[in-house]
Amino acid sequence: MKLTIEIEEESHIESYLSIVSIGILECLRRGRIDCHEAMTLLYEPGYIDMFEPIMPNLGHAIHLGTELEDVESIIPDKMDWSIDQIYELNLSSVRLNKRKQPGKPSIQYTVNPENPTTPMRYTLELDG
Repeated sequence: MKLTIEIEEESHIESYLSIVSIGILECLRRGRIDCHEAMTLLYEPGYIDMFEPIMPNLGHAIHLGTELEDVESIIPDKMDWSIDQIYELNLSSVRLNKRKQPGKPSIQYTVNPENPTTPMRYTLELDG
């Protein structure tokens, strides 16, 4: 999976990724995804070294997220507690103080030539 997101304000990167992490944790808690899928989406061990030095809370949250599969298999009764710890770390990293009016979203898509009623690719642009 490759997802490219451009965030112009560096201060918003940690907040954005923390909000994504909170969503992943909520899906995990509700059984919509499993630990392996959560790791594929965000909790990769390689991200720890990338984020911990510059965004300690986010880096630590990702670090704990990489251990969720072990928690689930070794001490499953601590799973909710582990998710809560990561959730709180992420919540403390959300700092979007600047209020800016969003621009009008632009949605574009490429049509699938084999089935013209089914788009192949969506592009969502939000100016804001």
